[in-house]
Amino acid sequence: MIAIPPPNVTGVLHMGHALNNTIQDLLIRYKRMDGYDALWIPGTDHAGIATQTVVKKSLDAQGLDFKTLGREKVIAKIWEWKQKYGDQILNQLRRMGCSCDWSRTRFTMDEGLSRAVRVAFKRLFDDGLIYRGKYIVNWCPVDKTALSDDEVDTTPGGEPGHLWYFRYPLASGAGQLTIATTRPETMFGDTAVAVNPKDERYVHLIGQKVRLPLEGREIPIIADDYVDASFGTGCLKVTPAHDQNDFQIGVRHKLPQIDAMNDDATMSDVVPAPFRGLDRFACRKAVVAEMEARGLVEKIEDRMVPVGRSYRSKAIVEYRLNDQWFVKMKPLAEKALEASAAGRVRFFPERWDGIYRSWLENTRDWCISRQIWWGHRIPAWYHRSTGEILVDTETPARVAADPGSWRQDEDVLDTWFSSALWPYSTLGWPEATADFAKYYPTSVLSTAKDIIFFWVARMVMTGLYNAKDVPFRTVFIHPVVCDEQGETMSKSKGNGIDPLHVIEGATREDLEGPAREARPSNLNEVLARIAKSFPNGFDGVGADALRFTLVTLATEQQQISLALQKFDEIGRRFSNKVWNAARFALTNFAEIPSPETGETEPKLEDRWILGGLDRCVAEVRRSFDAFRFDEAAQTVYHFFWDELCDWYLELVKPRLVNGTPAERRRVQLTLGEVLSAVLRLLHPIAPFLTEEIWGHLHPKLASGALIPPGDEPLFNADLCATAPFPKDKGRFSEALLNEFERLREIVRAVRNLRATANLTERTAVEVRLRPMRAELLASLRAGAGVIERAAMTGSLAFVDAKPERMATAVVEGVEVYVDLAAHMDLGAEKARLLKECQKIDAYAAKIEQKLSNERFVAGAPADVVAAERERLTEARAKRAKLDEALRELS
Repeated sequence: MIAIPPPNVTGVLHMGHALNNTIQDLLIRYKRMDGYDALWIPGTDHAGIATQTVVKKSLDAQGLDFKTLGREKVIAKIWEWKQKYGDQILNQLRRMGCSCDWSRTRFTMDEGLSRAVRVAFKRLFDDGLIYRGKYIVNWCPVDKTALSDDEVDTTPGGEPGHLWYFRYPLASGAGQLTIATTRPETMFGDTAVAVNPKDERYVHLIGQKVRLPLEGREIPIIADDYVDASFGTGCLKVTPAHDQNDFQIGVRHKLPQIDAMNDDATMSDVVPAPFRGLDRFACRKAVVAEMEARGLVEKIEDRMVPVGRSYRSKAIVEYRLNDQWFVKMKPLAEKALEASAAGRVRFFPERWDGIYRSWLENTRDWCISRQIWWGHRIPAWYHRSTGEILVDTETPARVAADPGSWRQDEDVLDTWFSSALWPYSTLGWPEATADFAKYYPTSVLSTAKDIIFFWVARMVMTGLYNAKDVPFRTVFIHPVVCDEQGETMSKSKGNGIDPLHVIEGATREDLEGPAREARPSNLNEVLARIAKSFPNGFDGVGADALRFTLVTLATEQQQISLALQKFDEIGRRFSNKVWNAARFALTNFAEIPSPETGETEPKLEDRWILGGLDRCVAEVRRSFDAFRFDEAAQTVYHFFWDELCDWYLELVKPRLVNGTPAERRRVQLTLGEVLSAVLRLLHPIAPFLTEEIWGHLHPKLASGALIPPGDEPLFNADLCATAPFPKDKGRFSEALLNEFERLREIVRAVRNLRATANLTERTAVEVRLRPMRAELLASLRAGAGVIERAAMTGSLAFVDAKPERMATAVVEGVEVYVDLAAHMDLGAEKARLLKECQKIDAYAAKIEQKLSNERFVAGAPADVVAAERERLTEARAKRAKLDEALRELS
């Protein structure tokens, strides 16, 4: 079973969704065809902050004030919006071919899932693992809510900023103390200056006071081991209400806690005029200007400053003192670590296991309360007089009996809290349902690396706590989808590719839309690239081509570099090949000889293709089971294109066209088995194409008795989706493979020699073979028919010595001789080749002259110089081939 990572109810399909859901659908279809009870539960997440923001913008556009409407009416409006737009992304997944059990679609705000949230909250609270307290939290001033540490993004190395050195006068008037800060606006919340007790520069000042500039309030100089004497001046301004570390210092020294900001990051009423009410960054400028005017700025240093930003709004977070609800993570993390060490949860690729474990080992308590209205309201009630707290899954009887004396907590739970219960709440937990007993733990989670901490770790922790087992056995981390320059695709960059444009097609204006909306700095460059590549838009390639391309590119690397052209080059091209080959086969199944006519014994090529099929089946199964989906796609691709189409179909055409009924039936049996198996191998990746072809092929195989022994279940498989996944029948032989590969090398050698003489493929040339080992003669004689048909020889014979006037090639164990002279004017051909050599030499000389010019190499763009060098390399390679052709003529 797989529980779909629930996309946000506000979401629209993007390439990350397309890749992840293709992988899940592939796994489900594969296991379903292999006889498993494969359940894939779909659903969406209520996405608290995102959804409330979307609806608020809609209300603003209608002239409706969010706060005036009040909580109940706003929630009703959000439900209306959800009913109208909330299933958009699920409908898009259907268009991609996702085979979820849509009758089981869930939503994190469904009543059953909401009850699961309340039960989990109460259990954790009763066990002392959820608590409420006044602590420093990450605060988003745009969404006006607390955030967990994992919801805050930081840029490695920090962002450009400054370190201001301010002079704080000593209250005694005997001098001043210089402090260094990156956030001048928080000085109005300062309640002490701390120094390291071992810092001899300041030991004599401990216990004295400084006067806070711009305000006049006196604050103490204290000693604390936390202070880094080497940072700045070694004097730390302590702001307990605006910094996590300062908060801990304040607790140790029992310092006052002054909140200098409002929830929108404007300066609060405790701040003196004229700074009161200013935006935090406007206040910063005003503070610095006033300090400079008073001569209290010692210096300003440019430096990279660690800055946290909300992962959703991208606003710089503030650290605020606030009453919030928290989950104690350490006890839960210890259980998750034990499960990981025991191998109960495995990561693919394995490197992610270490990152996951590192987070568990260093996790901090999780702030789970959010100051919004849309979401699961915290099931806690406060007595208005005594402050007593009641926590329950439903309204407590005492509250119902005296509602005027109680109030429910206004906050809702972090969206990730309900998401952490998803694998088992979707199966009916906390009730002991039949689905929960049958499907929990689930089998696989496929997800992206960026939510290992948000979601994966928390599901494991809550699963072990609530459901008494891990929520899944395997976690597959798929690569991140990037553009062709290696940049992560995002709406803000305007570089995303809409999967529906790939499937259904798009005008040039459609393709330009994301970039025009985002307006990146290189907008003109992006628009020029689109205009050049897609002047008339992009023709849709269909869902199968989309899926096949994504799977093919999803290697174990951390990212996929994707351009729109890839879907044409890989997906559409292969889909067309499959369709054309199937059409050829179906045409040759129009008349099927009666089984009573019998069939001839399999020829060498029949045995070779069936052995290759079994090898392909084994490798695809091995790759699917190892989560190497790219290898599975490549295996099917190369078997179908390189072996079935390029060789087998060409070799059997004479039997299909001119063969006896028994010969035709042998080919039909073999081709039917191979094509049927390939369609089933490919079906988990490309369901629409394979199902369409299956609908035409299966009736012919069944009615013509072309289903081989051992595949009898196929008689009743009207759908490819319900047909059994192919199994390895053990017909692959390394010896047969080597034998046939030698024949193919001989054919290639003949073709190459014919090409060097500028002869057409249809020119029937005389071929002679000289085995270099006696034991090869029998197999070569057995494969002579393959060589004659594939190489289109005029005649083929075996010799003991090289014939005169024949071109030579050597393959493994065999010398190949081809009579080219009989088909060409050697003198004219030599003259032609020499003329070509002169042209190439002149062309190469010009390039060499250009590259020998130091001014050109130094002044031209690097890509231009690289292109010239590439042209020179190509010219030299062509010259080498001409030399080889001249040697053959000699």
